[in-house]
Amino acid sequence: MSSEPTRIFDLEHRVSGPDPFTEVEKCRDFDRTMRTQLIIPMQHLMKLLAPYVAEAEQVLEVGCGPGLVSLRLAALHKQAEFTAVDANDRFLEVARENAVFANLVNYGGRFTCDWSHSTRLPFEDDSFDVVFSFCAVPRWSRPAMTIAECARVCRPGGTVIVYDLARDADEGMISFVLQYSAGEADQFMRSLRSGYTVPEMRELLAGLGLDDWSVAREGINLVVSSRPLGVDYAVGDPGIYEDIFTER
Repeated sequence: MSSEPTRIFDLEHRVSGPDPFTEVEKCRDFDRTMRTQLIIPMQHLMKLLAPYVAEAEQVLEVGCGPGLVSLRLAALHKQAEFTAVDANDRFLEVARENAVFANLVNYGGRFTCDWSHSTRLPFEDDSFDVVFSFCAVPRWSRPAMTIAECARVCRPGGTVIVYDLARDADEGMISFVLQYSAGEADQFMRSLRSGYTVPEMRELLAGLGLDDWSVAREGINLVVSSRPLGVDYAVGDPGIYEDIFTER
């Protein structure tokens, strides 16, 4: 008899697909999802980025979607200039709407967003102190090339963090998330199926000559970083709203 546990979900193989956000309203729906169902992972990413963004002058977000993470970080770290890029014009429309609103409520920072292929970033080598992405891997046509580009444009001694879903997350955790995903369950599972396992991501990095990068799984999330990070996280840790309106 096999000793392998019965798997609930068919997640053995990575399955990628085209960008599903083909309409502005779908992008606005995802914007609302980020503000509600994705608050905890956003808070976690901001906590990981905080010590490096606090000392940065130039920060890049690759695959920015509606731009919420960069906008929130820009409001907290006034000294840094945040550049956000995406290859989806509909998401950029929503990101610009969010930037206008942020400035209207005196929440804005130094934030710009523009169109760019993730595989050919329009920046010189060593241009940014921090480069990051949040839940963008499912929309990247060639993740290995995008990660290589993130490494290229990050300055020596800088920080790259790619934060996404781990396809080899505990199935109990996946089931728990599905209970609270409401109408987003199908999109969540598509994103999960297009994600990487820890071993797969380590193999991808090795192929890029980035063997010294870290790969860690925290809950349902995969955290790839150019430096070792403590990724442990407790729900309710301060971060995403802490001193959000305080001038620094």
